[in-house]
Amino acid sequence: MNKVKKRLNKEIFLMAVLALSIAIVLIYLGVFKVLNKPGEKPVLTPQETRIINPQLDEEVFDELEKRNY
Repeated sequence: MNKVKKRLNKEIFLMAVLALSIAIVLIYLGVFKVLNKPGEKPVLTPQETRIINPQLDEEVFDELEKRNY
């Protein structure tokens, strides 16, 4: 009975070490994949890159202030 317990304990220990090793490898691969992902730069059209006029329509703000919520 004692030999069976030792063998069972050894097998459980080996399975735990194997599971831990697999978990560490999967975490490492996930982090490696995220860190080495090429940065996707957005492609902007000329219309998107033109300078926006900072002039705001004051009438719109006045109408918003008059609203009752």
